[in-house]
Amino acid sequence: MNPKRSSLLGVTICIVLAVAAYASAAARDWQSGMLSEVEQEKIREGSTRHTTTDGSAKDRGNKTDYSQNSTTTTTDNIETYQVYTIESDKKIYVAREHLLFPWSKPADVTVGDSVKFAVEKGKLYILDDSGKEHKASIVKVRMKTAQD
Repeated sequence: MNPKRSSLLGVTICIVLAVAAYASAAARDWQSGMLSEVEQEKIREGSTRHTTTDGSAKDRGNKTDYSQNSTTTTTDNIETYQVYTIESDKKIYVAREHLLFPWSKPADVTVGDSVKFAVEKGKLYILDDSGKEHKASIVKVRMKTAQD
């Protein structure tokens, strides 16, 4: 295939994928709600155990002396989640966004302010103040009562 044609095809595919991603975000049923609470959770989800063994053998002629030293370390696997509580007209949603990497940023939202969100198949999508979309798993939904 011609190199120019190949690069044009690559650019076209990238544009189509970007438009499709934008269209799916735009096609969401966005609602307005009030962000009533934000909390960050650090949860221990198992641990990793690592053992290092050093050994040495000394030849003593008719026999061999062997010595061994083992060191075991255990590291906790800590996962970070951002928990959002959003109140709509009729329901209160609690959702957790998994922050996969230490440099991952939670949604840039302010408690007490209005927030745009969409609910789809057990997921809550939040549109933050900078226009970035964040996906969180819904962990609790309840109806608003007169006291809310």
